[in-house]
Amino acid sequence: MNRFSLALLHAALVPALAVGLAAPASAQSGKSDAPSASAAGSTQATQGYRALRASKLIDKSVRGVDGKNIGQIRDLIVNMNTGDVRYAMLEFDPGIFKAEQLFAVPTKELRLAADGDDLSYNMSKERLERASVNKADWNTALKDRRYIDRVDKAYGVMQPSRDARAFRASELIGKDVMSRDGKDIGDIKDLVINMATGKVHYAALAFDPSWAAPEELYAFPLKAFNLTADKDELVLDVDKSKIQAMKKFDAQRWANLNDRVWVADVDHYLITVTGTADSPATVFARLDDDKNGVLSETEAKGNTGVRSAWTQLDKNSDGKVSRSEFTSNYKMER
Repeated sequence: MNRFSLALLHAALVPALAVGLAAPASAQSGKSDAPSASAAGSTQATQGYRALRASKLIDKSVRGVDGKNIGQIRDLIVNMNTGDVRYAMLEFDPGIFKAEQLFAVPTKELRLAADGDDLSYNMSKERLERASVNKADWNTALKDRRYIDRVDKAYGVMQPSRDARAFRASELIGKDVMSRDGKDIGDIKDLVINMATGKVHYAALAFDPSWAAPEELYAFPLKAFNLTADKDELVLDVDKSKIQAMKKFDAQRWANLNDRVWVADVDHYLITVTGTADSPATVFARLDDDKNGVLSETEAKGNTGVRSAWTQLDKNSDGKVSRSEFTSNYKMER
């Protein structure tokens, strides 16, 4: 994986997250972290983006199309190279399949209810039977790739590079992160997944107390973490002296992951630092509140990067930007 430039990290993190990754004002003042009326409205308007923590997805119940519970998610398979959450591992309720088996289900086939609570899945027994693994073999199934290769073929998924490393989300959560000189500098507390794209938006990292306060969390894309030669250890190439200059957030943010301002600022950070933010088409869909295929200047205000680039995007100065105009011209801003 590409490694971060320390100078770039320092230069980009300070301005890019001035709003989004700062600790909430309520954390400093002691006031409630409930969003304001305008912020609440912005959250509801963020229609394309549906964030969930990996830790909340694991053991979450799944319903069938008839609304009845069919099983629980036991884990997630994450591609460290791309951030794709390729599969959720489901354990079905007794009577549906043989006991002591897990089944890989493409994450993008899971449907999240409007309230962000319930997950549903329209299952196909034929496909699932080709994507099963014995629970006793689950911990080792990913390491020899044969299981993942079989599942990819069953679902017609393009297989990634052989250099890719598949991790269980449960393995990444709590996993130690090493410095470039091999010292333990912290651990991953959780992964924030955009259910709309089936990708990890960012990992929440807590640094060792000798580096930063334990309650402070830092957002990093998965591409920021290098894998050691044996592909078992995570390495973050960052200088301790730069940590205090980085903007951080705390646990109160978990309740407002879909806040529009927050999402826009994290996107801006990812673009500035690594170029790993969502595609222009995904950003457009997120901002197009009325779903008419055209962005107004008012809708564009929901994203700081788009707002600042509006003049270049609205080339004919008619106050609106079509999907094709946005997709072509927003790439220039990435």
